[in-house]
Amino acid sequence: MHTIMKRIADFSCRDIVTIGLEGDLRIILWAGDGIHEGVTDIERLPGFDIYICLGISPGINANVEYIYKRSNPGIICILDVFDKRQMARFVDIFRGRVSVIDSDYKGNTPTLPVEYYYDLLSEGGKAFNLKGINSLRAPLEDVQNALELFAPVLSSEDSLKRKWTEDMIQLAKDNKLSLGETWSSPDLKDPYYDRIRYKQEEMTRWNKDRNPISSDVWKYSEENLYEYWSKLPLHILTVNFEKANVMKMKTKEHLALYIQRFKTFIYNEVMKLVKNTEDFKEYFSTEEFYKIQELYSVCKEYPGVQFGYIRDNRTEGRTYGYWIEKNSAL
Repeated sequence: MHTIMKRIADFSCRDIVTIGLEGDLRIILWAGDGIHEGVTDIERLPGFDIYICLGISPGINANVEYIYKRSNPGIICILDVFDKRQMARFVDIFRGRVSVIDSDYKGNTPTLPVEYYYDLLSEGGKAFNLKGINSLRAPLEDVQNALELFAPVLSSEDSLKRKWTEDMIQLAKDNKLSLGETWSSPDLKDPYYDRIRYKQEEMTRWNKDRNPISSDVWKYSEENLYEYWSKLPLHILTVNFEKANVMKMKTKEHLALYIQRFKTFIYNEVMKLVKNTEDFKEYFSTEEFYKIQELYSVCKEYPGVQFGYIRDNRTEGRTYGYWIEKNSAL
């Protein structure tokens, strides 16, 4: 009878037993402890040797049992990727021994710093799907990002919503004052208005951090929108329009024309960065726009990244993917 823990290396422990894996290795991140529709990660993702998960969950025993049933060896590594000491130990063991690194696509996942990929990869090795999955961003966050994205062409009503909380707008309206007059009024310092004042101060701080050129919006208009967009940070350029759909209909109708122009902008920016433009054109014609935004983000975050249609390491199907390749000569 097998002892289950022999197929697990827990990097939070001081002593790691010798990991008897030889030759060309393949790593899958964020897998090895899950069961989806009755199928373990190991069975669902058979083409890998090392399965990395962030902790021990109830599904891990079933995954280890399955490793024993298959012909090729494998190991599940419990690894806190945010702990530099654990990562240093992991890299020391597998440095330069890995030909493929990929990421599972179930649930929310972290993003591993790119230097770890290059440390682990062998010469000519490739890492796919580097960016983590985060579906937790709140819709209101995307609404604010959308307002920043189209700040130069917003209606006067939406321009106010971009800079002021609803409570401040209502307070100014109730007192028949401009928002500037309301904000500078000595009465606003009364403890009665603490909540309104604090929320406005918080929004002002967030927006300043959100958009480093927020104070220069007045320099831009419909005529030079592309220039404005070229200076925005990625979290604004990758706004999720589906989540921002909670905006009022009047706002969405006003922005419809500019959204199409923004899609053209992103398309042209990605076209400048990909080598295989024909593959990208095909992908663009069939995918939802947020996927194209993700590609733009990847282009900016991972210089030298490559794109094209490939065979997915996880499903064996044809997919449009991206990867980095270790090439010490470059």
